[in-house]
Amino acid sequence: MSQNSKRQPNRKSSALARFFGGLILALGILIGGSLLLIGIAYFGLKPVVVWEYGTGIPEISVFAPGKAASYVDTLPQKPEIGLHTVRIEVNGWERPVWLYVEDTTAPTATAREQTVSTKTVLKPTELIDHLTDADKVWVDFLEIPPFGTVGDFPVTIVLQDVSGNRSEVESALHVRRVKDTGLTVEAGDEAPQADDFLTDAYGATLLTVIDETMLRTPGTYPIEIAADGVTVQSTLTVVDTKAPDVETHMLFREPGATVLPEEFCERIEDACDVTVAYLVAPDPDERSFQQVTIRVTDAAGNVTDATAGLLFTHATPVVVEARNTSLTAEECLEDAEYTGAVLVRDFVPDTTGLFAVTLYVDGAPEIALVEVQDTVAPVVQTKPFQWYLDHPIDAARLCTVTDATATEAFYVSEVDWRAANQEVTILVRDAGGNETEATLSLSLIADLEPPALYGVQDRYFYLDEPYAYLTGVTAVDNADGLVEVTVDTSAVTPNKTGSYRVTYFASDSVGNSISRIVTITVKKSTTNTKKLDKYVKKVADRIFTDKMSLADKVTAIYEYVFDNIHYVAKSDKTDWKKEALRGLTTGKGDCFTANCVARALLESVGAETYPIRRYKGNGNHYWLLVNIGTGWYHFDAHNSWEHGYQCCMWTDAQCSVMSAYWRYDKTTCPAVATEPFSKSAAQAVEKEWLQSHQNGE
Repeated sequence: MSQNSKRQPNRKSSALARFFGGLILALGILIGGSLLLIGIAYFGLKPVVVWEYGTGIPEISVFAPGKAASYVDTLPQKPEIGLHTVRIEVNGWERPVWLYVEDTTAPTATAREQTVSTKTVLKPTELIDHLTDADKVWVDFLEIPPFGTVGDFPVTIVLQDVSGNRSEVESALHVRRVKDTGLTVEAGDEAPQADDFLTDAYGATLLTVIDETMLRTPGTYPIEIAADGVTVQSTLTVVDTKAPDVETHMLFREPGATVLPEEFCERIEDACDVTVAYLVAPDPDERSFQQVTIRVTDAAGNVTDATAGLLFTHATPVVVEARNTSLTAEECLEDAEYTGAVLVRDFVPDTTGLFAVTLYVDGAPEIALVEVQDTVAPVVQTKPFQWYLDHPIDAARLCTVTDATATEAFYVSEVDWRAANQEVTILVRDAGGNETEATLSLSLIADLEPPALYGVQDRYFYLDEPYAYLTGVTAVDNADGLVEVTVDTSAVTPNKTGSYRVTYFASDSVGNSISRIVTITVKKSTTNTKKLDKYVKKVADRIFTDKMSLADKVTAIYEYVFDNIHYVAKSDKTDWKKEALRGLTTGKGDCFTANCVARALLESVGAETYPIRRYKGNGNHYWLLVNIGTGWYHFDAHNSWEHGYQCCMWTDAQCSVMSAYWRYDKTTCPAVATEPFSKSAAQAVEKEWLQSHQNGE
């Protein structure tokens, strides 16, 4: 053999060496891993946990049942799919464990049945709802549905997530040119168009004529339509769900005349034919007003019941021009023969319409019919008017109107409320429809005047009563009228006696503001309140009846105090409740005492009261302002030897008969009503209040 020749390697030996080396390494890893698992098991741990993807992370107890353990590593809330090495601490030792995350849950969804036109192609996702899976999901048709072909088709939707989990959802597809339910319209509606019957815009034409008779007659009608050259069938259903709209009027007929029920109907509106019948027929022998009920029924059976008045009378209606003075009996009987006639009660014809007026004619009652008409246009007077910029005002305030009936005023053209000077034309229309136009010069200036505060003065309250800071307090602005009043009571310590500074505020719409600081004294009453209430109730039981309105009770209170509190020149003016009790128990006291008794009685029936004191007069005098819903009025129940007047719900004008006696500072009191007190108006307000509270408003 040559010396230069090289020895060739033994390939078989090398392969064996690698094999045995790998085997030894694998055995080492296996033995080492086994020892590690044995060590982990020694500590009572689960070395490997298999966990479902998307369900968060396992509680530590899953790895270490019954052990006080914790995670050393911070795991994400949604670990990725695969094997994760996790370190945990058990008994002060850190140990590795393995978390194997896998996704074995197939996607889920619910089927969404769809009806589409032949022109619509849907995505598979549009045929399912509520798709749910922890990972991304591919959605596809198992077989693409035959979109564009009319029919009903089952559709299989395949759902498959990233891990290969797969499920199927069975849905349904309905392909239509025509709506399955046809078309339903309300009787009297306009005729539908061809496209209204179809599921899409097909360039359709109605082959069936839909006429007025069809649209006014409830029922279901076959309809043919040409849609893109194809004739399709549908239905039109006409329904009537609306009852007839009926307006009635009163009838006057000669005795013995036949009156048909339809004669009472001034107007009937319904899409279908109607019938009219009496529900309560009139009595032909009745000579006083009677109420007649008629029933109007349409072709669909919808019913409206309506009432109307009927009078059988020999009197012929007379026509009079509207005016503000009472009608005479002679005017009501201009064509009748009689010896003497008199109206039962006054009738002022200041409202247009037909009226029945009761008279005694030759000693017998008779009803005359009077038609009041207004043919005279309003008389309108104007003069240059100054107002405020950016403050629109009702047109009626810019003119003085004289007319026999109620009127309305309008601006003929829009007013520029930012222009300093302009000509304005006003149209006034009365109840008879007569109109008059008038023009005036309107000048607008900036509003620089703050509101005026009323009813703000030093006051005192008792600890055992609510602090009614805003009772009787108002703010009136020159441009805005009534504006809101706020009060800062932050300096008051609730439920603690003392004197406190309280500030009242008011602002108008342009920012002009006013404030006033007063002293509110909180004191503890020395009066036994239960005893006072007992005496108030005793008097109330004596002077009130169940049928009395609030206005009646106010009068009864006035009369009781006026007659039963006898004058002595002595009272404690620091405690009104004390004086009220003194007056009720002794029947003696001065003006302060008398009006304290009145105040206790008035407030017990819900009236608002506001104490008032003479301003800059000769000596002191005290009385009340009272409000029962129609405004504040003077109320002085003191029976004084100085005068014979009885000031019960009086205005300032009425009190002017003794202006010095009832002189007061108007800025510290609520604004007093200017119209004389009306018992009927107060009763109407009370009735409305009671009805609203009975209805739960």
